[in-house]
Amino acid sequence: MNKFDKYLEFVREIKPSDKVVLCFDQDGDGIPATVLMLKAFQRLKINNVHWVPFIRNDRMHVAEEILAWNPTHVIFLDVAAEIYDALMGKLVSKKVMVIDHHETHKSFEGVTVLKPQNIGFEESNQYCTAKLVYDYMSNLVDLEDVSWITAVGIISDMGQRTWTEFLRAVFEKHNFDMKEDWYETVPGKIAQIMNSATSVNPMRSDEAIALLLNSLPKEILRSPLADLNSDINAEISKWMKEPIESFHEGLLNIQVIDNPSYSVGGVVSNKRSTAEREKAFIVITVFGDKLKVSARSQEFKVPMNDLLKKSVEEFDNANAGGHDPASGASLPRENLDEFKKNLVKFFGELLQLNSTS
Repeated sequence: MNKFDKYLEFVREIKPSDKVVLCFDQDGDGIPATVLMLKAFQRLKINNVHWVPFIRNDRMHVAEEILAWNPTHVIFLDVAAEIYDALMGKLVSKKVMVIDHHETHKSFEGVTVLKPQNIGFEESNQYCTAKLVYDYMSNLVDLEDVSWITAVGIISDMGQRTWTEFLRAVFEKHNFDMKEDWYETVPGKIAQIMNSATSVNPMRSDEAIALLLNSLPKEILRSPLADLNSDINAEISKWMKEPIESFHEGLLNIQVIDNPSYSVGGVVSNKRSTAEREKAFIVITVFGDKLKVSARSQEFKVPMNDLLKKSVEEFDNANAGGHDPASGASLPRENLDEFKKNLVKFFGELLQLNSTS
């Protein structure tokens, strides 16, 4: 039996007269996942499809935006929407599906939830939503000609280790050059462009979706968003040269970026962890009275999601989440010093726990 069989009925029952809303995470995985779903619906002759960006700290507004389209079906992409009871409660009259790779152990009655863990794939953090959508919808339509969009999501979400053979096949099909640094390949550069667009201004998500939907890779690399990416790369280079604090014999590294011109913390942590895979890198970006945290670790000696959750749990108006190798958090700036102390403390505890288990 096909591992996706029990989930295919949701899409198969959608009629051309139905109205679908895609609600997506605004990042380098959620945007490619959305475009792949749009491509698939076009090929299925389902054209009444709209999209709404997900905003974690304003979920009720997101619900209102979705309902404004009066949809028959709602699909969440790269968002663990099933954990938000109030949001789901607003959509009980709609047919709802969640396609997402954030591991949870919660369901909401009547909601179809497709996750890697539900199809027997253990490392959910490595099965990005773009790849999940590609594999799922390929049961219904041929998407091989746009497989490069899937590669964008994989590289953006650091899934290269798991999907190397798939990426090699994609690169061969589309005549992309392989490079030692995945971010220097064509899909890798596009992943940076997608992340740059949404990190600078989430309102540019529509522009990013339109680019992926209607442009060839070489056209994206010459787009206005690519020009923006050049400016952002200069900002990244600037912070890559700045010193970092190291703890636990260099296994934990913390960098504070103070009011940058662009939100580049995620890319800086990615680049540092890719260059030194055995180490963990925590980049804390100061934006006014708030902190945005990006944590990366390629070898998973300490789960980044557990580290950040433990480190922020004592603070008000703070949250954290993500995966073992890649996680994020936000908290008030006033907690910076205590947060750094917590990172050092809990990293040591988790490192010891994992080394003895």
